[in-house]
Amino acid sequence: MEMNELEKAWNGLNARLESQGVRLQQIQRRQGISSARARLRLVSLGQIVQLAIGIGMVFLAGNYWFNHLGQTHLMVYGVAIHLYGLGLLISSALQLTRLVQLDYRQPVLEVQRQLLAIRRLRVGSDRALLICGFLVWVPIVCIALRVVGWDVWLTSPTTVLWNLGVSAGLAAFAAWLMHRFRGSFERDAVGHSLREAEAEFAELAQAERDD
Repeated sequence: MEMNELEKAWNGLNARLESQGVRLQQIQRRQGISSARARLRLVSLGQIVQLAIGIGMVFLAGNYWFNHLGQTHLMVYGVAIHLYGLGLLISSALQLTRLVQLDYRQPVLEVQRQLLAIRRLRVGSDRALLICGFLVWVPIVCIALRVVGWDVWLTSPTTVLWNLGVSAGLAAFAAWLMHRFRGSFERDAVGHSLREAEAEFAELAQAERDD
C-alpha cells in the first residue's frame, strides 16, 4: 500500500515537473519573440524612412523630367534619379511587406525561413542600390549646378562623361569589393537589429531541439 502511494506521488511529481517545463518553455518563447519583435520594429522603422526618401525622390525627379520634356539632357537627369528613387521605394516596400507578414505563431523554423528570405532581399537590394548610387550622384550634382546657373552639359559635356566614367569605375570596384569581402558586406547590409532578431530565434530553435 505504501509503495502504491509512493508511486502515485512520484507520478504526480513527474507530471508537475513536465507541466512546469512546458510553461517555462512557453515563457521563454514569449520573451524571445517579444525581444525579436522589438528589434524587427527598428528594422521596419528604417525601411519606412527609406520608403519616404524613395517617394520624395520619385515625386521630385518625376516632376523635374516631365517639366523638361523638350530638353533631352535634363530629362535624362530626371529619369535617372526617378529610377533610383523607384529602386529605394520598391526595396523598402518589399521588405516592409515581408516584415508585416511574419506570423510569430508559426513554428520557430518557419519564422527563421521567413527571416532568411528578408535577409537575402535586404542584401541583394543594398548591393544594387549601392552600385547604382555611384552613378546617380552625377545627375544630382548636374541639376544642383544648373540651379545655381551652370548647365554643365551645355558648356562641357566632356566633364559629365568623364565623371560618369569615373563613377562607373568606382561602381565596378565596389562590386568587386562586395564580392571579395562578401561576409563583411552582408553583415553590414543586414544590420544589427535584424542580426539580433535572427539570433533570438536561433536560441529558441536550439532550446526546442534540446527539449
